[in-house]
Amino acid sequence: MKEIHGGQALTTRQRVPAGRVLDDVPKALYVLAHVMFLAIGIWLWARAAQHALPYSGALALYVISQVGFLAYFANVITMKTAVLVEQMTVAAMLILIILLAT
Repeated sequence: MKEIHGGQALTTRQRVPAGRVLDDVPKALYVLAHVMFLAIGIWLWARAAQHALPYSGALALYVISQVGFLAYFANVITMKTAVLVEQMTVAAMLILIILLAT
């Protein structure tokens, strides 16, 4: 039996974060998914520009967000930085679309 000293708490079970099973998915699968998201973003950006849609330039920010994740998988930046880049670019995209629409 483990002795508990002053200031220590007895832990009976560990808290497991949701999605822990995703840690077992091979890194290459994540890279493939983000390359696909990047390709879809570039394709949509090009289609929107061809049809002169008013907010087509905002889709470039989505493309940048995917480049941020690919930088993480290339070990250039941390996951927190990749998520921050993604959140900032998506927020900027939404702001740009709304400001141009109003």
